[in-house]
Amino acid sequence: MKRWSDPPLGLKALRLGFQMMRAVSPDLALRLAERIFSTPRRHRTPEVELAAIHQGQSTSIRANGLRLQMHTWGEGPAVLLLHGWEGRGTQFHAFLDPLIEAGFSPIAFDQPGHGYSEGHLANPLIWTEAVEAVASEIGPLHGVVAHSLGAVGAAMAMTRGLNVPRAVFISPPPEPDPYYSGLLSALGLPENTHQAAFQAFAARLGIPWDQARLRSLASRLSSPLLVIHDRNDREIPWSSIAALAPDWPSARFYSTEGLGHRRILRDPAVGRQVVAFLSSDKTSAVLPFHGDGPRSLEWNLFHRDLRSA
Repeated sequence: MKRWSDPPLGLKALRLGFQMMRAVSPDLALRLAERIFSTPRRHRTPEVELAAIHQGQSTSIRANGLRLQMHTWGEGPAVLLLHGWEGRGTQFHAFLDPLIEAGFSPIAFDQPGHGYSEGHLANPLIWTEAVEAVASEIGPLHGVVAHSLGAVGAAMAMTRGLNVPRAVFISPPPEPDPYYSGLLSALGLPENTHQAAFQAFAARLGIPWDQARLRSLASRLSSPLLVIHDRNDREIPWSSIAALAPDWPSARFYSTEGLGHRRILRDPAVGRQVVAFLSSDKTSAVLPFHGDGPRSLEWNLFHRDLRSA
């Protein structure tokens, strides 16, 4: 998630416009802040991720009227890969071979406003609804591997009924408060008004603000969880994750050193930890094929024929 400690170019003009709008209509000013906060930037897809796309099968599904790009690999029990803010599903490319070799089918997709998916806005509720739509399409999950904000979307979906037998959260943010608060401060909104701004944002989303806080959701979840976090993460402090321990009793923690917030997704040792955790309950894995969509036996056999043609 984006921190606002380093002002982007043009922030002074934006701040001035925000203050002028706030003088006329505080509500419209907050709506502007919410839109800025909910608008991700798209980044170029590196060659290594393009290569990963070509190794699998690509398809799309629709969620809330938007086309979402999805990629599948392998033929085993489904493991859903959830990227973070301004990321892409193919950022998990280093995990693909280990998961496939362990007998899993990794499935990744780009959230609305990210990668090759449609849309311009993203927020915790949009992310959660996209996770639910993809999970409904691909059928029962053996597990979820989520990076950064993707962990919040996963946890919210789990509290809303999504069955996730095993979850891996990599560098998860305990709460969005410091990130939104940083933007509000950058726009010149006094700190004593931030809590009210949080609640106004949540009211427009139609969910309590606590539902966007992983720290609050943890006490409602019981699935086995592996949390992986780097001690040198500059975006989400390692110390903040300790708060999850008492609220999610089944959680295990694995710390890394020197990988930061994104390189952690490319580390072989992290990949081995993920595979070992997911494989520890392999005997109860769900069937690999399901329904009529991209996880159906017919779809899988058809694409297998194409691969061998």
